[in-house]
Amino acid sequence: MTTPAQDQNVAPKPKQPLKTEQQSDVAFSVAKEALGYIGTFGTPPIPEVYEVWYRYAEGNNKAICEQLSHSVNVAKSVTTSQLRDLRKQFLADSETSEANGEISEKLAREVADLQSIISSHQGANAEFGGSVATVSDRLRDGDVSTAEIKTCIDSVLQGSDRMQHKIAEMDSKLQSSKSQIDGLMETLAELNSAMHMDPLTGIGNRRAFDKEMLNCSSTKPTAGSRYLFLVDLDSFKGVNDSYGHAAGDKVLRFVASTLKQLIPEASIARYGGDEFAVFVNLAGPDQAKELANEVCLFFFGNELTLNKTAESIGKLTVSLGAACRRVDDTSESWFERADKLLYGAKSSGRNRAMVERTLVA
Repeated sequence: MTTPAQDQNVAPKPKQPLKTEQQSDVAFSVAKEALGYIGTFGTPPIPEVYEVWYRYAEGNNKAICEQLSHSVNVAKSVTTSQLRDLRKQFLADSETSEANGEISEKLAREVADLQSIISSHQGANAEFGGSVATVSDRLRDGDVSTAEIKTCIDSVLQGSDRMQHKIAEMDSKLQSSKSQIDGLMETLAELNSAMHMDPLTGIGNRRAFDKEMLNCSSTKPTAGSRYLFLVDLDSFKGVNDSYGHAAGDKVLRFVASTLKQLIPEASIARYGGDEFAVFVNLAGPDQAKELANEVCLFFFGNELTLNKTAESIGKLTVSLGAACRRVDDTSESWFERADKLLYGAKSSGRNRAMVERTLVA
């Protein structure tokens, strides 16, 4: 199978900035290349699929290029579900931002309505108060006839009736606005949660990972240790190549659920294709080493089979690098140390963990 990238085992190179008159020609070229991928791999020409192919052909989205390059140039197989997953993971920002914007606008309108109701309530109070004050002043006069007293009382009663009607009307409007705002806030919370969730595995996504790194680097380390475990599946591409992406997706879900079971107190995110990050508080390097080895041994000790055919995939192994956060760490320096330890574990034969033993100073 020949691909528009001429069967090279590399992702398309990012296009260089161009003058305005050249942009339309480049966009047409990228669009044509994206359509070529759609035809080559038999994926449907629907907007969500086309968007991923366009970004891949454009070459500016590094994450999508890295994720698709092997499938396009080596495995020669790309599925619609794979493209949809990539879109949700790396291209959903604009969609979610638009939804958040709509919710924010609706909230602003509801708050404006509430302010209007409150102003109306204040106006009604002032009107009733003025009416009562007027009657009070008149009754203080010594020369007041019985008819005038009756008129004053009638005026107060009428004002009271209007006030009660106004209060009932405002209560109804306030309840309606409260219900609207409660619903909007719930929707907003769901959107924010979806923004940080990997749709395939149900754990945190890259955005959740970045947020956790930022939160950790902005707070001072406490006594003990905050560890970052980077977990990478060994030879995962072989699973996709041999059994298909549907089987690969099931493996990724299995890994995510297993990590949650083994380390329930941790924050876990999928920050790359088959790369997982675990943030966990531990007593020190000995406990970190014990937990890291437990993770590796669990996967090595379980043979995976396909549900439908019972065909054995074999033992899934993982490599793990674990770094303890230091007082002077930035998110970048912390990640780099964990990543170097992960690389050391993989280059030393895989199916093992390398744990930093330096405690927080």
